[in-house]
Amino acid sequence: MHNLTLPPQPPFPVGYIIDPVAFFIALIAGPLLFTAASFWVMLIPVFALGLGGPLYLAIGTPLLLWYLRRHDGNPNDLAVLALMVIGGLGLLASITALITQDRDALLGVAFYFGFGIIFAPIWAYFFGRVYQYLRRDFFAKPRNL
Repeated sequence: MHNLTLPPQPPFPVGYIIDPVAFFIALIAGPLLFTAASFWVMLIPVFALGLGGPLYLAIGTPLLLWYLRRHDGNPNDLAVLALMVIGGLGLLASITALITQDRDALLGVAFYFGFGIIFAPIWAYFFGRVYQYLRRDFFAKPRNL
């Protein structure tokens, strides 16, 4: 007679525990450090911080939390992720503005996208650098989730 056994369980996915102190300090300090280092360029980074900061916090915080649970947090990878997200959001908002035939919204999307395509990857890169610098060793090792 055949014994009924359960198939072996698949291995647990490897993930990371997010260092909460390093995360929230880097979330705020990343864009602020870049702004402090480059504000002399006609105050454009200061303007961009006020314009894109709320969007960075609203969209970037959950996205970074999701991403850092699965990846190490390499600053270059975070910059590419930010570039893909701002590109996708810009495309989605542009399509919506074209469908509704709202020229003012299309100009607003172009304005935000113009600043976002420059500053989003830079802010994400600075976030990654600060996060990796402040993250304690306990949080840098992958774990079974």
